[in-house]
Amino acid sequence: MSSTATLSDSGAVMARSKRPVQPPVKVACTSCRASRTRCDGIKPTCQNCLIRGKDCQYLKSNRGGPRVSRKKAMLAEEKRRLAESNGDGQQNPSIDIDWSSLMLSTEQFHDELIGSMIAPGAGLLDLDDESHSDEIFDSIFLDAPKGEEVVFDAFEPNIQSLPYNPVVRHYETNKSILNAYYIFIHPYFPILPPPPTTLEVDDPASESKGFQPGSPLAMALLAILLLIPHPNDLFADSDESVCQRRQEAHSYSQMAMESVEMETELLESATSPSAALEYSRPSLRRERFHPAVPTELESLLAHIVLSIYEYAQRGNLAKMRNRASQAYDAAVRLGLHDTSDLPLDECTEARRRAWWMTYIVVLQSSIVSSTPPIITIDFHQFRSPLPTIASDPDAWLFFIEAQQIILRCTQYTVALKKALETGVDPNELNGRKAMLDSDIDTILQRYSTHPIEAEFLSPSDFEENTLAKSLRSQALIKLSSARIKLHRYRAFHDVPVFTRKHCDLDQTDASTPRQLGCACHSGSLRTSPNTTFPGQKSVSPALPDAMPTGATEIPFNDLPAAKTCMKAALAISRAFETLPHPNPIQLPLPVFPPSMLSITSANQAPRTMPGFACCAMQSCYTLLTLCYRSLERQCMYQRSVAADKGLEELYAGVGRVLAALQNYSIAFEALNGMTQQVEEALEALKCVR
Repeated sequence: MSSTATLSDSGAVMARSKRPVQPPVKVACTSCRASRTRCDGIKPTCQNCLIRGKDCQYLKSNRGGPRVSRKKAMLAEEKRRLAESNGDGQQNPSIDIDWSSLMLSTEQFHDELIGSMIAPGAGLLDLDDESHSDEIFDSIFLDAPKGEEVVFDAFEPNIQSLPYNPVVRHYETNKSILNAYYIFIHPYFPILPPPPTTLEVDDPASESKGFQPGSPLAMALLAILLLIPHPNDLFADSDESVCQRRQEAHSYSQMAMESVEMETELLESATSPSAALEYSRPSLRRERFHPAVPTELESLLAHIVLSIYEYAQRGNLAKMRNRASQAYDAAVRLGLHDTSDLPLDECTEARRRAWWMTYIVVLQSSIVSSTPPIITIDFHQFRSPLPTIASDPDAWLFFIEAQQIILRCTQYTVALKKALETGVDPNELNGRKAMLDSDIDTILQRYSTHPIEAEFLSPSDFEENTLAKSLRSQALIKLSSARIKLHRYRAFHDVPVFTRKHCDLDQTDASTPRQLGCACHSGSLRTSPNTTFPGQKSVSPALPDAMPTGATEIPFNDLPAAKTCMKAALAISRAFETLPHPNPIQLPLPVFPPSMLSITSANQAPRTMPGFACCAMQSCYTLLTLCYRSLERQCMYQRSVAADKGLEELYAGVGRVLAALQNYSIAFEALNGMTQQVEEALEALKCVR
């Protein structure tokens, strides 16, 4: 019998080895190229775009095609010229070049191209030879002649290769940059006072006219704004467009940092260091970027903006913390943490927002990296009054208290994991957990009442009212995420769902992938119902609403904790829907999705400054884990209408959060990883259903 099994196993291996491998397609769609996923090339809509609901567009690729021997092509061209010269300038129609004979065989291709790549010099031309330098320069910067084919494409000989030139945003004045800030950044990241004038329609240029901003804040804002696709870019999600935006944005981020360094640089430090200590630097005389923001605040605000840029675009947590620390040092040096004795003037609101947004960013860098903050968490110790919003006086306080609570809950999570790793009884943290739970309830109850809509007297009142709604939605997202942090381990024992590590969520083991289906009951999908904390009694309360009733086994470690996490995750998904959308066209408020970049553009306007992306992953983790467990129960027990309805609500919650992540990913590349993880998990669940 063992021999039979061996034969069958060997036969299965042979069958797998003979399975034809699907070759790569000639042209992938722009969406798959942007997300770096394998495209099946099906037209008009590939399978990936069909599943994700994306617009599937194909762009003719300039790469690929059969390789042509350069030497043979040159000989053939020389032969043709000789024939023409012998015929007194008249082309001999009988002289045809057989391009098929010039195609390289596999061996020739290896010898001429691959072989040169592994030889010394790695296939690079000898740049010491000056005779080739002009040709190299021309091949890079000059367009090829219109009548010359650069690549011989035998697959599609009738289709001409049309070059695709990405279109990147350009702003030619400080006023246009400031207007774009109030449209795309201010509703989510209010570092500046209310807009001084009525906002105009966003109308970025497609070509640069040589304008260079002198303010480090303007450069930092451009590092964010240039990540947003241009309204006229037909293939905004293509590799070429994404790469061009990335390079332009990073150039401005580096220019902003260099500008900050230049402002603090002393010539005496290089010529006479001893005299530099006695040197008093004069105040800056540069023109203000914003009429109500002192120039000494611009470097501080640039650091705040670039902190979020390093997190959301580049995924660099270390630099995010560095930028936040630099902003905090600048804020303390300027005395922004204690402005209670300063007289009120036109810059009062700017100083307040600069300080409290610095507080928010410093705490945020600690939250996403699970590290201790560099400042005290208790915001009551700072003697700087809170910013004001006339239509909603409590919006700022609600937002700041939520930020404080989620950091404290993150510290609890870190302490809990350390206790579990060292063998300490985690029940010793129950008092701390109960206190944090009570604080969340108190804050939610205190700010549950929304202010009555007041009459707006100025154009800035509309923008500030939108900001107030955004701050409240962000606060709800943070408080709900804090609730999940408190109860997640008791509910699910932190069984991983995603294949990569995001925030404080563990990743699955690649050597033992998660199995799905009805035959996986004893696998990693479920934890033992008898698993409890030390000293904790196993209880059997009512099952969650999304679970089928009538089951005797409990698929959770703590059912009340699982229900708490579920409610918090659904609250996050609904809060993401209430976040305002950018209004580049300046439509009457409120703006309903989808919000487009212009009247004629097919590109959706992305939200910006996603400093709370980890909250989205907390929500998705909870909802996906509940989906897994619910499907497990349906495998073991009879399905019910109530269970199906509850499961659909879980899927809808994941869909709402995924839509928000996809919107953010239009501009911020670092969030693509999170988006893809949620999409992959949803696709795996569809196979089970």
